[in-house]
Amino acid sequence: MSIRIRLINEADLGAIVAIQDSCYAAELFEDAGLIRRRLASQPHSCWLAENSAGEVLAYLFSYPSRNKQVAPLGSTFGSYADAELLYLHDLAVSHNARGMRLAPQLLACAEQYAAELGFHTLALVAVQGSVTYWQKHGFEVQTLTDTAALQALASYTGQNAVYMQKLLKA
Repeated sequence: MSIRIRLINEADLGAIVAIQDSCYAAELFEDAGLIRRRLASQPHSCWLAENSAGEVLAYLFSYPSRNKQVAPLGSTFGSYADAELLYLHDLAVSHNARGMRLAPQLLACAEQYAAELGFHTLALVAVQGSVTYWQKHGFEVQTLTDTAALQALASYTGQNAVYMQKLLKA
């Protein structure tokens, strides 16, 4: 099966919301309007994987952010003139595409984009017990001490959310 990775456009949002609905617990749901605003604010750092028939199989939303800054669940993406890293907000793979190694392909896009921006770090919040998965991809758990970051992390209710970072090779 031929897979193409490309930037997300607004026409893809219905398929993305459907994948999100199937992959995440109800408390992690983020509505289509919010996803649309995120895409509009960061159109160059959101990718998807599709098959040769144009079926969306996986997606990744990311944006330039600051060190140890956590986006609260349900918030719009910030815009930072002093961004230091690329924050991976949401990566999901449809159930019928599991095992196709789409997540690593999307992660490679993020790493390349981060390098183009001059960043040496990726960051994310691991939810739904995914810490071990992200560790296999080079991410390490980071300790947060900032009150705002800790409150934002707590917004991922019932998820045992963990802030992680990956240093990119120079």
